[in-house]
Amino acid sequence: MFTQLLWIVAVAAIDGTWKRLKVCPAEDCRWAFYDNAKNRMGVWCQMAECGNRRKARAHRARQHSAPAEGQSDRST
Repeated sequence: MFTQLLWIVAVAAIDGTWKRLKVCPAEDCRWAFYDNAKNRMGVWCQMAECGNRRKARAHRARQHSAPAEGQSDRST
């Protein structure tokens, strides 16, 4: 992995694609990765792991904060 990262850095420095080297924003990951997305908007090192965990956490937080079905949010 380290050798692969060094190779990516060397190639990026030569061909001007340095901006594609990013750090995964997942608090429990923080790995560096090369953004292969055409639009250069890649966020996660692996969507199947880091991105999916983040989306699941956000979903649980929304479900936890949403009022239960059939209950009013208003106090009378």
